[in-house]
Amino acid sequence: MTLDTLDAAFVRRWQDLPARSPPPSTAPPSIIPDPVPDRPAAAPVAPQRSVRVQDSASEAAPLVERLLVEAAPQWQAIADRIEAARSRGRRVIAVAGCERGEGRTTIVTALVRVLQSRGRDVVEGDAGNLATHTGQTHDKRIVLVDAGVWFPPGPIRRPRLLVASYGCEAVILVRRADRPAAPAIEAALAAIGIELLGEVVTFAATDTAAETRA
Repeated sequence: MTLDTLDAAFVRRWQDLPARSPPPSTAPPSIIPDPVPDRPAAAPVAPQRSVRVQDSASEAAPLVERLLVEAAPQWQAIADRIEAARSRGRRVIAVAGCERGEGRTTIVTALVRVLQSRGRDVVEGDAGNLATHTGQTHDKRIVLVDAGVWFPPGPIRRPRLLVASYGCEAVILVRRADRPAAPAIEAALAAIGIELLGEVVTFAATDTAAETRA
């Protein structure tokens, strides 16, 4: 093929250009890590002191014993109400509150002790399976349950209360002394057919450990 003058000049100019480097690859470049400098030997770690965690039941036992002595009339008054409720067919009795750390578990443990000292057949129920304790009204057994928080902060919601109280027939409310009373709670319980046996005010600044209210 014969090239004209213009094409021949372009070819010569292209041939005189320095060799081009190949286009970069589209694959990500491989990363070669820098050499890691020698690390000094790790210093020996001083052994830590072992911490003995006491069993919760063993921790609670001395407290329950003290509360039963210091507030004996109050515990007996609560036990009277529980026995009266059992005579009306209330078998599963919840101890419920508005927040964590109110002392519900301690109250249940102490009430079981008081009722057992009266010769009552009483057990601590399973809050996660309350329905298994109902429907057996032929005997005199009493089931006490730490039923958790029924009335968290905010408006009282009936569907949530129905779920939380399912399987219970009566309730003892627990409220810290630094929290205000909520009259609407009693109305909410009556609306779903849960008998309110009373309210226990805990952490009160008095000589007694708990105050029982009707």
